Amino acid sequence: MRRISFIIVVLVVVLLGLQRWRRSEADRERYTLASSPVLDPGELRVLNAIDAEYSRLTSAVMPSVVCIRSRGVTPVDPLEWFFRGGPRTSVRSSIGSGVVVSVEGHVMTNAHVVEGMSEIVVELNDGRGVPARLIGVDRAVDIAVLQIKADGVRPLVLGDSDAVRVGQMVFAIGSPFGLRESVTQGIISAKGRAMNESGVEFLQTDAAVNQGNSGGPLLNLRGEVIGINSAIYSETGGWLGISLAIPANVARRAMETILKTGRVVRPFLGVAMVDLSPDLAAELGIPGRAGVLVVEVVPDGPAARAGVRKFDVIGAINGEEVSGVEALRSRLRQVEVGERIGLRVYRGGQAGVLQVTVAEAPEDGLLNRKP
Repeated sequence: MRRISFIIVVLVVVLLGLQRWRRSEADRERYTLASSPVLDPGELRVLNAIDAEYSRLTSAVMPSVVCIRSRGVTPVDPLEWFFRGGPRTSVRSSIGSGVVVSVEGHVMTNAHVVEGMSEIVVELNDGRGVPARLIGVDRAVDIAVLQIKADGVRPLVLGDSDAVRVGQMVFAIGSPFGLRESVTQGIISAKGRAMNESGVEFLQTDAAVNQGNSGGPLLNLRGEVIGINSAIYSETGGWLGISLAIPANVARRAMETILKTGRVVRPFLGVAMVDLSPDLAAELGIPGRAGVLVVEVVPDGPAARAGVRKFDVIGAINGEEVSGVEALRSRLRQVEVGERIGLRVYRGGQAGVLQVTVAEAPEDGLLNRKP
C-alpha cells in the first residue's frame, strides 16, 4: 500500500513538472536567426573587391606608421612662481604620429609634436617602444626628422604631391587621442589652402583627423605618402570635416635639407612682394589676374642679378602660375638652393621669362616677405 502511494506521488510530481515545463516553453520568447545573407557575394563583386583592397592596403602600410610619445620640462614663469609657489618647472607631454621614410630608420613627423621635448619614444606597430633621436626641425613648414635604431623597419615611398588630384581617394593613419593604428578614409577636397603665414599650401581632405594624428601620413591608393597630416580647421576643437596636410614634396624638401646640411636652408629670391589685386592687375594689363607685385628688390640679390625690377609682376615659376604670395612661397620651398628657375615677369604690359639662380637666404635678409 505504501509502495503504491509512493508511486502515485512520484507520478503526480512528474506530471506537475511536465505541465509547468510545457507552460514555460509556451511563455518563452521565440526567435529564429537568419541563416544566409540577403545578397550573395557574387552579386557585389566590385564592392567586395574594393573592401578586400582597402584591407590589403592598410595592412601593407600599417607597419610603417608609428605613434610618438614625448615629454619635456618647461620652466615656470618667475612671476607666477613668486606669487603661487610650488615647483620651478612643469612637465609637459605630447602624443602624435609619424611615418618611417628611410631604411636607416628616419621618421618624419610634425615639429610641434616633438620640438622642445627631452624624451621621445617611437612606438612601432609590433609594440616595441624605441628611443628616438631628434635630428632637426623646420618650424616654418612644421616638419621634424627623427631617427630610431630598430630592426625590421620598413619605409614608405614619398609620392609626388604635385600630381594629387582633387576628388581622389586618400587614407589618414595615426594615433588620435592615443588610439594607435586608426585609419580614416576620404578624398582630397582642395589643393593650395594657405591657412597661415608659413607659406605652405596645404592639401585639404575630409578624412577624419584629430589630436594625436599630427605627423601621420596621408596616403594614396598606392600606399604612397602624399602628405603629412598637420592641422584641422575647427570652431570647436574637434574634427568638422576639414583636415589639412603638408604636401609630401614640401615635407621631403624640408627633410632632405635637414639631413644633407644639418640645418634649415631656405631658398632666396631677394624680393618683397604683395598679392596682386584684380583692379591693379587690370590696370597693369596682366592676364588672368594672378601673380605677385614686386615692391622691393634686394641689391645684388638673385632676382636683381636676373633683371627683376621694382613694380614687376611675377606670374609664374617654371611655367606654373602663382595665385599670390603664399603660392609663390610654396613653390619656392620645393626648389633647391642653386637651382635655376624661370620667372614669368610682366613689365609695361609685356611678358618675358627671366632665369634666376636661387640662393640661400641670409638670416637677416629679405626672405620673400611682405613689407
